[in-house]
Amino acid sequence: MKRAIVAPRPVMYLGELRASPQVDRELDFFFNRAEAAMVPPSNYWALLRGRTGEASTWNLEDAAEAAHAHRRIRGWLLAIPDSDAGVLQAAYTVRYWPKELYDALGQLTGIVVRLACATDGLGLEREELARMEMVRAEWLAKAGERLRPLRWEARGRFARAVRAYTTARGEASSPRGVR
Repeated sequence: MKRAIVAPRPVMYLGELRASPQVDRELDFFFNRAEAAMVPPSNYWALLRGRTGEASTWNLEDAAEAAHAHRRIRGWLLAIPDSDAGVLQAAYTVRYWPKELYDALGQLTGIVVRLACATDGLGLEREELARMEMVRAEWLAKAGERLRPLRWEARGRFARAVRAYTTARGEASSPRGVR
C-alpha cells in the first residue's frame, strides 16, 4: 500500500493565535468604539423624555484623545499589507453571527465568513457584502466538521496579521484615548 506524501503543516504556537491585551484593546477601540468616542452623544432620547438639563460624561479633551488614538492606530494599520488589515477588521468588527458558528470559531468567525465569501463578494457594495456574509454565516453554522480547513486558514491569517500589526506599532505604548 502506497502512502501519499503530505507536507507537514507549519507549527503554530498558541501565543500566535491571540493578540496581546494591549493590541486587543487598540483594535477593538479602532473598529468598534472610536467613532462614538470622538463625537458628543445624541440628546434625542433625553429630549423625548423631557429631560433637557442632563449632564453628559462626554468632554472635548476625551474626544481629542480618542481622535489622536484613532489616527495613530490607523497609521499602524496603513503600514501593514491591506490583506492583513482586512483580516484584523474581520476579526475585530462586532457582528451578530449565528450562535453556533461563533461558539465554534470565536474571534475567527469574521475571518472564516470572509474567506467563505472571498470569490463571491468581489465588486459588491458594502451593504450587499454584509448581507451575503450573513447568508453565508447561516450556511457555515450548519457546516460542522467542514469548517476545519477554513478555521486552519483563518488561524494562519490572523496570526500573520497580528504579527504585522505588532511589528508596525513597535514598542510604542497604547495611545491615551484607547479605553
